[in-house]
Parts: sequence; C-alpha cells; structure tokens
Amino acid sequence: MKKGFLIGLSVLFFGSLVLMLRTGKEMSGDLQIRSGSSIEGIRILQKKNGATVWTLTADRADFMEGDDKAELSNVSMMIPKNGLVLHADKGIYDLSDKSFKTECIVRADTKDYNIVADSMDYDVSSGKIKTGGRVKIESKRLKVEGKGMDADEGEVKVFNDVTATFNKK
Repeated sequence: MKKGFLIGLSVLFFGSLVLMLRTGKEMSGDLQIRSGSSIEGIRILQKKNGATVWTLTADRADFMEGDDKAELSNVSMMIPKNGLVLHADKGIYDLSDKSFKTECIVRADTKDYNIVADSMDYDVSSGKIKTGGRVKIESKRLKVEGKGMDADEGEVKVFNDVTATFNKK
C-alpha cells in the first residue's frame, strides 16, 4: 500500500513538472524579473558656465533597468551658492527631470540656519525645495515650525500649523 502511494505521488509530481516545463505554453501569473546595476560612492556635479551649481554624493546608487531613476543611500547635496548642505538616509534622483526626492527625514544646514523636514522634493533645475510634511527652521534668533514648505533662492513659506519663536540676543 505504501509503495503504491509513493509511486502514485511520484507520477503526479513528475506529471505536474512536465506540464510546467512544456514549451509553447506560458505559465499563468505575471513573473517579472528586473535587473539593474549599482554604483558605490557616486558623485554627481551640476555646472553652469563653469561654476558648480550643486554636488550630490551618495554611498550607493541603485539603477533599475528601463528606469530613469536612481535609488540613493546616505545622501548629501551641497549647494555652494547659498552654502546649503542637505543630508538624508535615502533618496531618489530622477535623471530625466533632474529632481531629487526623499521620503525620510532630511536635514539642511547653512551657516545661518538649520532645517529639519520629514520629506523633501528638490527641483534641481529651478532650485525650489518643497515639502508637504512637518518642518522646523532654526536660526540664532528665530525658530519656526509648521507643516508644508516652499523655498527658493530668496523666500521661504511655511503653510499650516505655524508657530514662531523669536529670541532676543
């Protein structure tokens, strides 16, 4: 009885294997395998008229085949014009529209102020920074917290739940 059961199980297993490997028939289900490549220690420079506009560095960049985006880890972006340095654990750089986006906490430091936000979109071509999440801006004389921010070269706007503290010194 046991021998017959094992033979029947073996025939069933072998038959299902043959059915799966038959040529001319596709397996049901959408099986997608994506290949990609990665670069360790990447540095991207954007120059205009010979002057560096920004420099993006990351410990690792993962590129997926057929995609114009690079997934970056341990990211720093330096913008020499205003002395701004951005830091994030992870981010995505879009090669086609030259934008940088992160969904994790990002810290921006200059000599005059510090910004901490829970996410950020940076349009590299225009220099505009946006976030829809929580943001905190601190300087020696001012601390502003709120939700949602737009910043460009000369102006910073915080949109909702804004609290500001002024320090006399």
